[in-house]
Amino acid sequence: MPADEAYVLSQADVRNIRNYVQHKYAAMPQDKRAEIVADAVKRIIHKQLPNFESSIKRSITETLIRTAVLERQRPVRADDIFQACLWLDRSDTQIYEPFHAWVETQLNVSCKKPVMQRLMDELSSKREQSDILAIDAENGLLAQLRALLLSAGVMVRAESSTVSAAEVIALPVTKWKMPLSRYSKVRAYIYSALCMLLIGTSLLYGWSLGKPSEQKLQPPVVVKPVQKLAVPVDGLPIELRYDEFDRARLVEFLESKSSILAEKPYFDAIIKAAQSFDIHPALLFAITGQEQGFVPKTNKLHKQIANNPFNVFHSWKEFNTNIGQSSEIAARTVFNLSKGRPADVDPFTWINRKYAEDPNWSDGVRTIFGKIMAYLDEP
Repeated sequence: MPADEAYVLSQADVRNIRNYVQHKYAAMPQDKRAEIVADAVKRIIHKQLPNFESSIKRSITETLIRTAVLERQRPVRADDIFQACLWLDRSDTQIYEPFHAWVETQLNVSCKKPVMQRLMDELSSKREQSDILAIDAENGLLAQLRALLLSAGVMVRAESSTVSAAEVIALPVTKWKMPLSRYSKVRAYIYSALCMLLIGTSLLYGWSLGKPSEQKLQPPVVVKPVQKLAVPVDGLPIELRYDEFDRARLVEFLESKSSILAEKPYFDAIIKAAQSFDIHPALLFAITGQEQGFVPKTNKLHKQIANNPFNVFHSWKEFNTNIGQSSEIAARTVFNLSKGRPADVDPFTWINRKYAEDPNWSDGVRTIFGKIMAYLDEP
């Protein structure tokens, strides 16, 4: 399997973990179960990272969860790990040495550190010149590095005979061989014996059915397949709940959209509503992005729209109140709609069923939320 196709964590893995925890710890409060799921996901990714110190591992793990799992909604791959590590300070030996060892293992190569470092710098330079700041794993940075290494004369390690994609179990071979004619006779005898055994068993079974029995036969027991329970959960998952964040970075993001919501009193009102209902502010701002494109100041009616950028009660035209009230209503609506969600249903999709008539609303909000979180996580 190519390096860029090596899955570290898939969406199916996350769903399986969540379902397992929901059933095993059904008596626990929802927030505790959510913490167990989040911790399990982090542990899986954490173990696949280079042998960095714990703080660096935690930072990279959080970045991968935000960008791959939440924003792009796809499996975490080895290539995602490589991209995240490529931005680290490789002049620091405590960072570069474990990173170098990890790359050698992933690509199955043995390379001198200066050569690997030079080719990584070349790859980073090409990436910057192409102005690809969020390159997808499909572009295969690890595969590109492998090609550069091979072109530089780096040798591929010999494959271990004990490890392979599909192990072949050798059958024992006897030195003695039966003559073909005798083998044919033996096979004919075996077939005849089996046929006789089958006929005898059938006759015996038929006789047993016709034999009278003092005991009344019981009807066969029909076992119905176990129906999978849709375990309801209360509230938003932990990744969508309120958490500390870089306010300055969030303001920068909104300003990049020319959004009036980056200013007072709009910004503060939305943050206050998010805190009151334990909702991550990025989720409320993502809704404004989906509903009104973050209310850019280039819109002549931006001050009226900013009174209700969530379009609560149908639209800002029908319900033009103030940002404090509309933020509170939007936050309470999200809070209430998030209740009773089956464990295997996406929270954005669950909220979408009553918040908006557009079935694609959840896709838009989910994508925007991921972009905001990725921006907040950038150094």
